[in-house]
Amino acid sequence: MPAHRYTTNRREAWPGRQGPTRVAYLSTYPPRECGIATFCEDLVTATLLGDNAGEPVVVAMESGNQEREYPWPVALRVNDDWEEQYAMAADFINESSVDLVSVQHEFGISGGIEGRGLFRFFERLQIPVVTTLHTVLPEPEERLRANVQALARHSQRLVVMNGLAIDILNRDYDIDRRKIALIHHGALPPSLESREQAKARLGLSGRKVISTFGLVARGKGLQYAIRALPHILSRHPDVCYLIVGQTHPGVQRVEKESYREELLQLVDDHGLHDSVRFVNRYVSKSEIVRYLAATDIYITPYLNPQQITSGTLAYALAAGTAIVSTPYLYARFLLDDDRGILVSFRSESDIAQAVGNLLDHPQIQLALERRCRLYGQQMFWPAVGAHYLDLFETVVRESARPNLPVHAQLQLTLTNPVERNVRHAIEQSRPAPIAGASAASDRLLRHRTAR
Repeated sequence: MPAHRYTTNRREAWPGRQGPTRVAYLSTYPPRECGIATFCEDLVTATLLGDNAGEPVVVAMESGNQEREYPWPVALRVNDDWEEQYAMAADFINESSVDLVSVQHEFGISGGIEGRGLFRFFERLQIPVVTTLHTVLPEPEERLRANVQALARHSQRLVVMNGLAIDILNRDYDIDRRKIALIHHGALPPSLESREQAKARLGLSGRKVISTFGLVARGKGLQYAIRALPHILSRHPDVCYLIVGQTHPGVQRVEKESYREELLQLVDDHGLHDSVRFVNRYVSKSEIVRYLAATDIYITPYLNPQQITSGTLAYALAAGTAIVSTPYLYARFLLDDDRGILVSFRSESDIAQAVGNLLDHPQIQLALERRCRLYGQQMFWPAVGAHYLDLFETVVRESARPNLPVHAQLQLTLTNPVERNVRHAIEQSRPAPIAGASAASDRLLRHRTAR
């Protein structure tokens, strides 16, 4: 594999470009199986489509003892159990030519409410930060409120994907609205296949397809959709419900496959073997698009009314799919203006009635699909990436810093084969090395001698 190279001389690194904006991303990242990881990968790819995009750097967040192998552009790996690694990652970024850090924040991947490693990172960082909040909880307890307020203090902007989150942050966290940017959750464009072609490919010709996809966990409320099926099948016996996705890795570590086994037992109890299909594996984004192409009605029977974002719902809407959902916060925002049908939490009867009504009245389904397709165009990743890049460039201009001194300029080289540690080869010593990145893309920092 040829070496990839970062340099601090932007014109040398990017011929013909005048000052590209270089962004470092602090996030989970594939191959870690996590919705935030997938989001960050898509965001990196989308922002690179911009004319003024510089080469990205990713700092991949890990937990536990797993050591995944990461591809470019992952530069470092930091572990929540080692706060010092976050501080060292900040040093790494400070001494590079990166202009801004994009943090993907979710309490479950940031060391919980305390997030000590993350705040060590902020305390050492010397360049501006834009933090994307993947969870915003209304009426927080004081410790959570203080944590989010601290995130806001360390960030030049907070990004949310739901307009309702702006009101929550202003009302419940006392954060200035001017500091908050609304940018949609990105999604891939829909498949060019017709619905019947997509069904035929899946062996579902002649069936009405309902689907749900994503990592399986109890909070998804899938049992209520399964319990609704006998009522739906009594009038529409051609219905097939697809549950696409593996059990959430975090759930699997704690309770193995107990929830999926309960769902399978429910299918068995109601004699639904021909009407429910499980696709028990982690599916790629392109596969998700193909499953959505075959879907007549997408359903999210989620149980948490405070869920502020949902990548699965974003993908379904952007694909132009008729949607039935419980009224969690993101569904209330995204399905406003009659872009979907909202049903009560934990109500198989409401689900059965809403799905049956759409199947009984195809013209209503078509109207929902048209509204979703029209609205969803602004959610395609190239448009979302352009919004992020515009925001990044605005923040960099507002936070303009002087050029790095010559003695602090660095050259970052991606090497193969891997060395297990990333070391700082600069004049001052460091207390400990940072754990290495991936087999494809460890970086070594080498001091560039001033001429």
